[in-house]
Amino acid sequence: MLFAFIDESYTQDRYYVAALVISVDHIGQLSASIKSSADYAAGFGVPEGTEFHGHRIMSGRDGWEPIRNKHRAAGQIYRHVLAGMAGLPAAVFIQGVDIVRLNARYSYPDPPHLVCLRHVLEDVNALAASKGEEVIVICDQVTDQDAHARRFGLYQKIGTPGYRPSKLARIEQLMFADSAASPGLQAVDLAVYLYRRRDAHVTDDARARKLADTLWWTLRPIVAKHRRWDP
Repeated sequence: MLFAFIDESYTQDRYYVAALVISVDHIGQLSASIKSSADYAAGFGVPEGTEFHGHRIMSGRDGWEPIRNKHRAAGQIYRHVLAGMAGLPAAVFIQGVDIVRLNARYSYPDPPHLVCLRHVLEDVNALAASKGEEVIVICDQVTDQDAHARRFGLYQKIGTPGYRPSKLARIEQLMFADSAASPGLQAVDLAVYLYRRRDAHVTDDARARKLADTLWWTLRPIVAKHRRWDP
C-alpha cells in the first residue's frame, strides 16, 4: 500500500499541486525524519510542535518568529528537512499551470487547482500501477474539498479529461487531513512551495536565487516529475 500526500501553492498567475508518495512501510521513517528536523529547528529557538510550512519558515510567522529575518537560519532548517526527505524511498510529483494562459485558451476553464490536482492524481495512479500497489491519497484541507471528492468519484466512473484519460483505478481513497497533524503534508508543503518560488517568483536578490537553487537540488533526487503546463 502506498500513501500520497498532496498540497498546493500558488500566485495570482500560476498554480501548483505536488504529491509525496511513500510506502506504508516507510511512513515511520518519514515521521522520524520530520521529528529530527524539528529537533534541529529547536536549536534555533523554534518551539516544539511548530508546523513545518514553507511560507511560514521563510517569513518567520506562526511559531517561526525566532528566525524572522534570519535568512541563513531559515535556509539551514529548510535544507535539513529536504535532505531528510531526499534520503527516503519516496517520490515527488509536481504539476503546475499558467492561470493567465488557461483562462485565455478556454471559454469555461476548470479551476486551476482542479487542473493541477487531476494531473498529479494521474501521476500517482501511474506510479501505483507500475508497482502493482494501491494508494490512499491524503490532501491538505481546503474550502471546496467536498466538490473535489465528488469530482474524484466522477473520474473513477468516466475517467479524467485530456490527452491521457485515466479512471484512477489504483487510488483506493481520497481524503483530507489537518496538515498540523501530518508529517507527510508538512513535507510536501515544503516541496511545492519551493518549486513555486523557483518557477513563479521574480527577484533581483542573488542570495535568494542561490538559496532556492540549493534547496531544489537537495530535494531533486526524489523528484520523479515536475511540469508547468502553459495551455
